[in-house]
Amino acid sequence: MFGGVRAFRVGYTMAVGLVALLAVGGEGIAQEAPSADPSALPRERELRDQLKTILQELDELQQKKDSTKPEAERQPIIKEKKVESPSAEAEMVTPTETQPDFDLSDMSIVSKRLQKRPEGVSLSATLPSETESQPSRTMKESMESLPGVVLRQANGPRDFSMMIRGQGAKTTFAIRDIKVYEDGFIQTQSDGLSRLDIHDPWFMRSVEVIRGASSSLYDNYALGGMVHFRTRRGSDIRGLETFFSGGSYGYQKYGVAIGQETEKFDIAMFGSHSSEDGYIRHSNFSTQTLNFNVRYKIDDRQNFYFKAITNWLNTKVPTRLTQNQFFSDERQAGGAQTTCTPGTFSGGCANALLLNQSRVDRRTIVGGIYERQIDANTVLTVEADYDVKDIQQSFSQVSENTNPNYKSYADLRHDGKLGALPLRSYVGFFVNQMEQKGNSFQNLADSFGTKGTLIQNSRGSIFNIGGRIREELEFLPNWILAVGLGFEQSRLSVHATNYDATGALASRSSANRTFSNWAPEGSITWKPSPDYRYWIRASTGYGIPQFAALLRDPITGQPGTNFSLKPQKNLNLEIGTEMKLHPTLLVHVAAFYTFYKDEIITQVISGNNTASVNADSSRYRGVEVFADWRPVTGLRVSGAYTHIDSEYINFSDRTAAGFLVRDGKHVPNVPTDILNGKLEYYHAPAGLGAWIEGNYSNSYFLNNSNTFGFPSYVIGNVNVYKNIEIPKSSWFRFAKVFIEVDNVADTKYAASGQVIGGENHAAAAGQQIFFAGYGRAIYGGVTLGLF
Repeated sequence: MFGGVRAFRVGYTMAVGLVALLAVGGEGIAQEAPSADPSALPRERELRDQLKTILQELDELQQKKDSTKPEAERQPIIKEKKVESPSAEAEMVTPTETQPDFDLSDMSIVSKRLQKRPEGVSLSATLPSETESQPSRTMKESMESLPGVVLRQANGPRDFSMMIRGQGAKTTFAIRDIKVYEDGFIQTQSDGLSRLDIHDPWFMRSVEVIRGASSSLYDNYALGGMVHFRTRRGSDIRGLETFFSGGSYGYQKYGVAIGQETEKFDIAMFGSHSSEDGYIRHSNFSTQTLNFNVRYKIDDRQNFYFKAITNWLNTKVPTRLTQNQFFSDERQAGGAQTTCTPGTFSGGCANALLLNQSRVDRRTIVGGIYERQIDANTVLTVEADYDVKDIQQSFSQVSENTNPNYKSYADLRHDGKLGALPLRSYVGFFVNQMEQKGNSFQNLADSFGTKGTLIQNSRGSIFNIGGRIREELEFLPNWILAVGLGFEQSRLSVHATNYDATGALASRSSANRTFSNWAPEGSITWKPSPDYRYWIRASTGYGIPQFAALLRDPITGQPGTNFSLKPQKNLNLEIGTEMKLHPTLLVHVAAFYTFYKDEIITQVISGNNTASVNADSSRYRGVEVFADWRPVTGLRVSGAYTHIDSEYINFSDRTAAGFLVRDGKHVPNVPTDILNGKLEYYHAPAGLGAWIEGNYSNSYFLNNSNTFGFPSYVIGNVNVYKNIEIPKSSWFRFAKVFIEVDNVADTKYAASGQVIGGENHAAAAGQQIFFAGYGRAIYGGVTLGLF
């Protein structure tokens, strides 16, 4: 499994690499880190962690006292440390130069209690400034600065497919193979689908990403890792904020945020409306989002967090363009080359205008998290939520789906000892269930999306239940061994009734499958000083098939039952380091090697008939680099680079010419090189800042025969912003103004491609492939802090 001897050789090589890295790094670090008594270090760090918790509680008490004082007299919520600099200007400390005593990822979702992140993982997060100086239109704009993460345009204004280390690369809409959370609430439904439509970037404080297979921590579908969106708290807002922006192609957005913190409550409420005519024809949209957050401190040991999110989306959707269409007019709606007869259903019709391609989606999530500190070292967390998705979408077929989803988990964390050794223990249990209710109709291609005859109705359910356990033992001073194990059983049942062109019963198909999956994980971390961290990790992920994949006969592609489809699994091996080489320079480097077993892919059997099959084995390997350099006060230079090399190890591809061996071919739609660089300067006395950003994507293949590729591109963006404090006004607290120019050079480029067929370049070029990226666009806006 996972390549057998080959996997062993790679794991052995990585282990040797870690030893060499530690040996070289240790010698250099010995010159930098002060010497200390090794036997005292575990107890010292334990006391420091307790001190952090005490300091946070003292800060909370101070905030209660400050709540009655004017804004200018209040103390900071988080104690900050100045960045050392010999210049006189460095004495003027600004938010961009201050560093919190504890990371955002080390704070509980529900309260302000210290909650350490998992050891031995590759974790990165966006800075609050990513959305403060640039109230992003999409999450892609703020997440481009993270290594290993790639977002690509999908079917809607905020709908992007996401890839981490090559996982999720074949998804052309929404997100799969990656687990998504917001403020501790699971956003991924029980069938593995996540959409970014519900997440408004202006609401966010930070986005955290754990890269690499993580099913021992996050269960089903965490093959690529986990993404966690964290919204701003009431303590971040402290009043009323309004946001107005507008720009090219009819873009406009309005938002409001209300937040406050009291002795018992932290309340943050957000609302936004966004609309645009669209750069591509037939891509105009309107979307509204509401997000309510109430944190209640019951007493010194108990906290409760209530959250409600809802999103309404009404958007037109263009069709991906062929190569010739893209080069002739990248802004066209697409699909004009397909066979369509107005007023008549045709399964091959993809004319966006005749089909009136669109999405009318509604999604609502309501839930709560209860947190109880059982004793000084033990914390219980219980979460439950109701998540419902109600959609109507018009493409070649008009589909209606409702997916009510119930989700819950319980976690118990304990900090203790194994003998004299510090031990952090974690055990969790989860259960979730989702119903599937759907109908699909003929689209009569009359430019209105009129329903024709019923094609299929379906009803199904998926039930997941499982548990996880994790132990993190500091077996030597500064050395931490982490082992974890997850188990999940999934029961999937679905039934479909299929009708012919006249509406008569054609066939019935059903599937009842039970899947059991285990996910072990282990890592070793060495922290010779607070500024250096080295780790090696082996982790696993799994993802079960979707409803639709089980309702297609893999031989004919016609409606039927796919009895042979198996869950996809992967093994992630990685070695990495985080180093603060200088008080002004942070560097993160990670190398990974991922083996994929039974990857689920879609094949065209004949005509428009497709089916899902398992590709026996493939591998993904690469490197991720991130650097953040702040040489002088106000100046920040940052960059993120990702390289991925992927190939099939054992896979026979079904084509019109029969089965073709793809061993050694690159896995399609996996980027090879991605680079983001940013130069930013903020002058605190004037409240004036600006940044320049560049994004580069290398070319990569889009078909299994590796004869057609995605074109490379370079895009540049510029932003200027001004922060104005208004201390003497009782009505206005501040104003933040920005103006931004995206794609300064007006470069024609493809924002996304998809996996296509075709054995040669000509056959591939005539398929629906590209969505065009935006041309030069100018946006501006203002955030006002009121009361």
